[in-house]
Amino acid sequence: MAQTTILAAGVTAAASTDVVVASGSVVLVGIFAATAVEVPQQAAFNIEQVTPGAVNVIARLGAGNRTTVIAGPGTFRVRRPLYEGAAFGVFLET
Repeated sequence: MAQTTILAAGVTAAASTDVVVASGSVVLVGIFAATAVEVPQQAAFNIEQVTPGAVNVIARLGAGNRTTVIAGPGTFRVRRPLYEGAAFGVFLET
């Protein structure tokens, strides 16, 4: 499995690059920090599925859930909120 960074570590509001998951495929999405620190409680990273209309929030990453598996087909992105504390980014494992 290969890991790539889809959102660099930070504390400002930002969105990851889009992740396209093919039908029948699965990917692992997670948050990371440069050091082993706790995820701030206010840092809830929304995983969004892009649709023809409004985006759908399908999951959240944070203190209690640092990774999740996404099944295709679909286009997804992760949105980081503005928060204070340790910088976290988002990785993708395929």
